[in-house]
Amino acid sequence: MSKLLESKKEKKQAAAEKIAQDKWLNTELILLAILAIILILSISTVVRLIQSKPVMVAGESYYNLRIAQELKSRPFIGQDPIQSTPYELNPYHYFLALLLMTFPPETVPIFLSLLLGVISALVFFQILLSMGFNHKIATYSLFILAVTPAFIKLFTGLYTLGFVITLSLIIIFLMLSTKKSKFILLLCILLFILLGLTSLTGFLIIMLIIFILCLALQRKLKLLFIPATPAIVLLLALGIFTSYTLRFNGFHAFDFKLILSILNADIGFDIFLMVLFFIGFLVLWTRQEKKRLLHLAVLGFLIISLFNSTARAFVSFILVVYCIYGINYLYNRKWELEIIRAGTLLLVLCSLVFSVTNELSLITHSPPDKEMQNALLYLKGVSTARILTSEDNGFMVEFYAAKSVILDSNTIFSKNYSEAQADLNKLFRSVRLTDAEPLLQKYRAEHILITPDMKETLWENRDQGLWLLLKHSTSFIKKYDSGGIEIWEYIPV
Repeated sequence: MSKLLESKKEKKQAAAEKIAQDKWLNTELILLAILAIILILSISTVVRLIQSKPVMVAGESYYNLRIAQELKSRPFIGQDPIQSTPYELNPYHYFLALLLMTFPPETVPIFLSLLLGVISALVFFQILLSMGFNHKIATYSLFILAVTPAFIKLFTGLYTLGFVITLSLIIIFLMLSTKKSKFILLLCILLFILLGLTSLTGFLIIMLIIFILCLALQRKLKLLFIPATPAIVLLLALGIFTSYTLRFNGFHAFDFKLILSILNADIGFDIFLMVLFFIGFLVLWTRQEKKRLLHLAVLGFLIISLFNSTARAFVSFILVVYCIYGINYLYNRKWELEIIRAGTLLLVLCSLVFSVTNELSLITHSPPDKEMQNALLYLKGVSTARILTSEDNGFMVEFYAAKSVILDSNTIFSKNYSEAQADLNKLFRSVRLTDAEPLLQKYRAEHILITPDMKETLWENRDQGLWLLLKHSTSFIKKYDSGGIEIWEYIPV
């Protein structure tokens, strides 16, 4: 009898030790995943600093930081102080302005993007656990998330969409939480309002996701509508009774250059991760017949994301779970030859390494570099009404030179965008002064910024179009030439 009791005691002790070991192993894996995320998100920043490049790459980050600096000194603005275009309330800009009251603008882009990335990953992990995924699947998903191009892109700069993703994940986590209280309800209402004011597209997407999750997890739909209703009422009131514009962003025509990261898409999918997704999708489709409606909804969401960059960012998080099941299938599958299994898994590993290397390389080599920064600072000292340059350079010119441009990425929302875009294209193609001069005078463009990217994309590095005209007309004087960057001054006759 005593031996039997001792045997049971030993078994209980062994089971307790195994549970403790599993918990420790799970903790180690989570810490390792977070460390991998921090490392990957930091690489491009460190490399750019070593190369003496500005931390932020060309694009939206410069606009967000510039507006936040303006809001820091003037909490309420009705228009962009440089472009004179209407400005509409964006909570992300006020959040940045609040941080700028404590931290210098040079450090905010570094730590904030990294912090939001880590928070998003941890909340995503908790959401997977809340949905019933086992601990290992949830943890391994973080490793795949760390090498996802969209995740790397969104959390290595001051991107509004990165903020939207973080808010959305926190909302989903709170909505799926088993703990219910008035505090959580009020917090959800506040977050829904902030999300709706930041991105109406993101707001509708998260409503759709939570609606599908409620059906799949058999939760009551009032879980969604009660906290979302105040935000819906507020947005409709702003749209009806004020000049606030209810705007859906991110939509575009189908184009592989906008969808695939290898083609330098801003928010793109990695080809091999997509292959892993479809393998995992087929595995779960055959094994989980009761959840086919959920998988079908994911497939539909994926199709929608091919036409919307905001949806693509959300889908990038969803895909990683299917990728884990795809890798798990390849690992556990019975292969006729062990060398084929080893080769397949090696191919998976190499593809994941290529995915992260490609995205980090794109970020690292993106403008501006030190030469570009110096050229823009030169423009800050000139007296001119407007700078003529490509639309992609607009935000950088406004940030560094504090000068307006004909087009930036926000001009698309203005009424005369199509006209300005047509005029700009005509200017770049102009080889005669009689064609270019009326447009230069129309937009009061007295200085022209030409970058190496413009020479390649607009003129194929050949003397043609406006670049040819600048070199052979006495109405233009070259004021700056360094590192392939040229600044020309227009002298009206």
